[in-house]
Amino acid sequence: MKPRLFLFVLLSISFTIQKGNAQQLLGGIHLKSGIPTGTFDRESGINVVPEWSASGLHRIKSSPLVIGAELGYGRYGTSVIKRRDIFPGVNQRFRIRRNNNYVNLMGVVRLMPDLNPRFKPFLEGQMGGIHTFTRSRIRENRLADPIASGTEYHDWGLMVQAGAGIMVALNKSKDTFLEVKVNYVNTSQMDFLSRDSATYSEQGDLILTPIRSAFNMIQPSFALKYTFN
Repeated sequence: MKPRLFLFVLLSISFTIQKGNAQQLLGGIHLKSGIPTGTFDRESGINVVPEWSASGLHRIKSSPLVIGAELGYGRYGTSVIKRRDIFPGVNQRFRIRRNNNYVNLMGVVRLMPDLNPRFKPFLEGQMGGIHTFTRSRIRENRLADPIASGTEYHDWGLMVQAGAGIMVALNKSKDTFLEVKVNYVNTSQMDFLSRDSATYSEQGDLILTPIRSAFNMIQPSFALKYTFN
């Protein structure tokens, strides 16, 4: 998937908000825990995929529709190994950490009728892009500065989500909310590295064995939301 997907999502969101006559901004910080399912669960061997995200939503005037965008960062595995054959002619043990990361940018459409000022149930759909990337750092020890670092593998994909949740007001002015939500997450097929995808030959050469799968997850989440009138 090309990077132009992100540009398309951004332009679509901006156009929709401008045309939607939005009257209320809802900002939030989210903490999510993805539970892999299906092929993603079998191929990756990951139990939980944590994600942090920030969102901005607008309620369309005289409508139950809320639209906006959400930007997230997650990690689907990390590993640390120690080897002496990283650099030719250097007989010293080095610490190598690999983090498997992703970022996503999503357009959000939410159906949330304003029936009760304290409890706000909703249905939600999201569509956008995901970028997976594995970065490595080589150090002499845990506290030393990196000797070398870089991105070893990356890919792009289309991402969709659908789910439901509820917002509960936390104060008398009803502008601060705790949100509880469960989404089902699905992406297009991507090539990515798991914790066991990086190995070394007897000569010390790095061997990467990527996995090809979609990201399929059931993703419960909590969020703190604030309404800017």
